[in-house]
Amino acid sequence: MKKLRRPAALAAAGAALLAAGTALGAGAYAVGASPATTTTVVRAAAAAAPAARTQSSALSVNEIYRRNAPGVVQVTVTEQSQASPYGFGSGSSQAQGSGFVYDTKGHIVTNEHVVDGATSIRVTFADGKSYTATVVGRDTSTDLAVLHVDAPASELHPLTLASSTGVQVGDGVVAIGSPFGLAGSVTTGIVSALHRS
Repeated sequence: MKKLRRPAALAAAGAALLAAGTALGAGAYAVGASPATTTTVVRAAAAAAPAARTQSSALSVNEIYRRNAPGVVQVTVTEQSQASPYGFGSGSSQAQGSGFVYDTKGHIVTNEHVVDGATSIRVTFADGKSYTATVVGRDTSTDLAVLHVDAPASELHPLTLASSTGVQVGDGVVAIGSPFGLAGSVTTGIVSALHRS
């Protein structure tokens, strides 16, 4: 696996997500454990628009979900577990996280901690089709990794990244992902803080 030193596209994706005070939230979990995993898509609220205009121009959570869910993926990794000093417990275990389609070339963005130590990686798309993935870039300082899959163009629905410069504390966010391995889940929240490492 090749490590990249924050290529411009990866750094831009990381800055857009991290500056908004959100994360991909693709926490890995071993089989039997159950932390939540999500991918976050940030939508800045209208700044000084009258309430009636904001209401009519804003997308509903359902509209955001329908537009973006095809670009959210589930990442499943297999890891080799170490044998105990007594020879027990060796084998493999699985962990899961979420990610999103970055472009039509098959690049997927996920969290670096999801794929750290993986011996094999599979990406499952919204329609249930699954493909083997390889790590092509990682940056532990921003907890981002880029995977590559050889999937047909019909499977690749890239999410649009926007500038985070207008994001403010209290702006609404919608998170789409696979908490507890339950693909196609959605929830809402707010940007709780900015400029946090």
